Amino acid sequence: MRHSAHFWATEHMNQRSESAYATELSRQQRRLWEVECVVRGSALLHTGIALRLDGKLDEKRLSHAIGAVFRRHELLNTGFRADGETLHLGPAAHDEPRVAHRPDLCADQAGHLAEIRRAAAAAHAKTFPLTGEPLARADLTLLGDHSAVLLLTFHRLVMDLFSLHQVVTDLQEAYLRGPDEPPTPADRYSAILAAREHRRSGDWEFWRTELSDFPTPWIGERRPEPGWLPDGAELSVPLDPDLTGLLRENARAARCTPTVFVTAAAARRVLERSGAADLVLATMSANRMNSDAVGPLAQAVLVRVGAAAPHGDAGVLAQVRRGLREGMAHQGVEFEEIVDLLTDGMGVARETWPR
Repeated sequence: MRHSAHFWATEHMNQRSESAYATELSRQQRRLWEVECVVRGSALLHTGIALRLDGKLDEKRLSHAIGAVFRRHELLNTGFRADGETLHLGPAAHDEPRVAHRPDLCADQAGHLAEIRRAAAAAHAKTFPLTGEPLARADLTLLGDHSAVLLLTFHRLVMDLFSLHQVVTDLQEAYLRGPDEPPTPADRYSAILAAREHRRSGDWEFWRTELSDFPTPWIGERRPEPGWLPDGAELSVPLDPDLTGLLRENARAARCTPTVFVTAAAARRVLERSGAADLVLATMSANRMNSDAVGPLAQAVLVRVGAAAPHGDAGVLAQVRRGLREGMAHQGVEFEEIVDLLTDGMGVARETWPR
């Protein structure tokens, strides 16, 4: 491809002005910062993606695209400086992508792939010094088969998995567009937070009603502690193709998504096994109202199942479908605030897990 490299990404994303930066932490970021203070010096809160680039690669054009994408997103354009356990935010300059030449390695050779992954893991694990720099960086490795690997590393203070896909697509568009074509303006991450604040009173009322009279005996709690520094791991277990097809077929028949169907099946099984008549389960979501902005907004959504009749398969599915829809529409209240509502506001006992 002329003046292009192929990025393995699919979603669309607009772009925004390069001048804005964040001035204060959101509630989710404050919780992440508490964890970072405990695990400082580890890469526990890093996230990112390694992209294999095929085709004719223009390094300068790619470098410009990376800088442009990083600068026009509010949180990626913010510098973070730690002063003890206080975090200061301000504008920051981005470094050029680090470039490594590895003509001895080829991505298509199995033996070389392990070394490429090892090098990417080492680069990903390099911690951010928190001295006023942005929490986003890029490492480009040029291989001997004329392909390349681009590693994007972020701190979770500025990035969640939902946003990661958007940034990759944005980067592809910026590279193809080139430095002379201006980006399309987009909304800021702070605008999403402001919208959530505006809805908070209504969201609180929803959750008070939704969780009223829930008879939870206790809620376990475990915080990271000094010396608790797991390396982290990811386990991928592909489903059998026949099972995958069956899940999709059943979801279509039930007129819902596979996620809703699997969540309902899990809830039904828990109700059967436990003998409980009332259940609250949590499932991850990324309910971003505006997909043009980047920031850590993914969180858990609580779904109550069993309190309403009927209790059969169709009834549980209907409750899960409604619970997910309504819960995602009332995410102005954070997950831990809802836990506090259950424990402090409703008299539910709260226990700390044994150390």
